[in-house]
Amino acid sequence: MTTISTPGPAVPNWKEQSRRAWVLVRQTATLIGPSAKFLTTCEAHTYAYSVAANAILALVPFLVLLITIAHLTQSSPAERMIYQLVAEYLPAGALELKSDLVRLTSHRGVQVFSLIMLAVSSSGVFLPFEVALNGVWGFKKNRSYVGNQIVSLLLVGSCAALAYAGVVFAAAFKAALVDPIHILWLNAGLNFIVMKLFALPMTILSFWLVFWWLPNGKVPVVQVFPAAFYTGLLAEVVKLVFGWVLPLLDFQRAYGRVFWLPVTLLVWTYVGAILLLFGASLSARGVIKMPSIRLRTLDSASPVPSSSSNV
Repeated sequence: MTTISTPGPAVPNWKEQSRRAWVLVRQTATLIGPSAKFLTTCEAHTYAYSVAANAILALVPFLVLLITIAHLTQSSPAERMIYQLVAEYLPAGALELKSDLVRLTSHRGVQVFSLIMLAVSSSGVFLPFEVALNGVWGFKKNRSYVGNQIVSLLLVGSCAALAYAGVVFAAAFKAALVDPIHILWLNAGLNFIVMKLFALPMTILSFWLVFWWLPNGKVPVVQVFPAAFYTGLLAEVVKLVFGWVLPLLDFQRAYGRVFWLPVTLLVWTYVGAILLLFGASLSARGVIKMPSIRLRTLDSASPVPSSSSNV
C-alpha cells in the first residue's frame, strides 16, 4: 500500500519576499507620511511649544509626588530607583535635580505646593494636546477648561500610578536578581536592562491612556494602542539620538552657565512633545493596519479598484 504525500505550501522565493516587503513599505508610508506632514504645520509647533513649557513646570512636582509616595510607603529601593531613572532619562542636570529633590521632599509644605503646581501645570500640558488630538481625530468641540482640568488630573494620577508601579517592580527585581551580582560590568548591564524592561511598558501604557482618554470623542482602543506602542519604541530611539546630538549643540557656550540647563530641558521637552503629536496623528490614521499587512498575501494586499473603474 502506497501513501500519497501532499506537497506542503510553497516557500516564497526572494523575489516574492522582496515584493511583499515593498508592499509593506508603501502601505506603511501611507500612514507615516501624512502623520509626519502634520508636524510641518504651524499648529503642531504651537501646541508643541506650549506643551514643552508646561512640561518643565510639571516635571519637578511630578517627581516630588513619586518620591513622596515612596516615603509614605517607606520604600527606600523605590526611591533609589526613581533617582536612577531620572539620571537615565534626563539629558542634563540630573545631579543638581537629585539634590533639589532630596531637599524639597523633606518639607511637607513644599510637597503640598508641588501638588498644587502639578494640578495647574498638568492642565497646561494636556489642554493644547487635547486641542491637537481633537483636530487630528476630526472632533469639532473641545472640552471646557474645567472638563480638561478633571481629565488632566485623572491622567496625572493614572500615569503616576503606572510610573510608581513600574518603579516598585523594577526595584524588587533589581534587589532580587541584580544586587547579589558583584561583577561591576555585569551588574551595570543588568541594572540597565531592568530599568528598560519596566520603564518601557509603563511609558507605552501612559501614551496609550493619553491617546485614548484625552480626545473629546469616542476613540477605538484597538486603533490607539499600536500607535502608543510604536511611539514608546520611537521615544527610546529619540532619547539616544538626543544624547548624541546634545554635545554638538553646546548650549552652555551659547547661553552661559545660568540659562544653558533650562534651554536644554526646553528643547528636550519640545522634542518629546513633537514625538507625542506624531504618535497622536498616527493613532488617528489607523496604525493598527501596519502589522496586519505582514499576514496578507500579495493578492489581498493589492489596492481595491475604485468605484469609477466598475462603471
